[in-house]
Amino acid sequence: MIKLLPLMVVLAVSGTSISAGCDQISSSNAIYQSILRADASTRSVRKLQQSLGVSADGIWGNRSQAAYENLVNRCNSYSYPGETTFVGNVKVIDFYQEKTVFESIPYELCSNQQQPVYGEVLTENDPSAFVGGAIVGGILGKAITDKEGGAALGAIIGGAIANENQKNKTKRKIIGYNDGLVCRTKFKKVPENFTQYSHSTITFLLDRREYTLEFKKK
Repeated sequence: MIKLLPLMVVLAVSGTSISAGCDQISSSNAIYQSILRADASTRSVRKLQQSLGVSADGIWGNRSQAAYENLVNRCNSYSYPGETTFVGNVKVIDFYQEKTVFESIPYELCSNQQQPVYGEVLTENDPSAFVGGAIVGGILGKAITDKEGGAALGAIIGGAIANENQKNKTKRKIIGYNDGLVCRTKFKKVPENFTQYSHSTITFLLDRREYTLEFKKK
């Protein structure tokens, strides 16, 4: 069942509070875009802050950002009258919404940073490798000769081989630093405006009383 509302008192009252600042949403979005580009003047930032009802210090911070987002959300739900058509004593008004949507735009953030330079360097001699080689050589020397002298000789040879093997080993490590430009991709939300049809109202007389009915066109 469709409910008829006398006049448009409810719409008029609620629209006044909701629309506060929404008539300038395009201008506000333009200033906000310049803030994102980092080319907004202090004067324009203060102007936007004043319209948002926050401290107009010319510095865009968290409070300013929150107030701006609240404005966008509020204005996205506000409908304003557009074209009016009369058919006899019947009046039809089309209402529209000026929507603001945010598009994520990638950009490069670059800064000079020290970058490590890697190279191959000889590993330091590990005493435990010599000891391990000597032990293994001693065991093998004694096993082969079955004499203590063979064990001693095997220990010397085993340790020497282990030590020589270490001399040819290299490892990759940082050998210095170079200053270089480091860039990374970040995203910023850029506002875009578009207008869309919201609904219509039809106003007519019935039993000497004026009524307004809300409907949507197909």
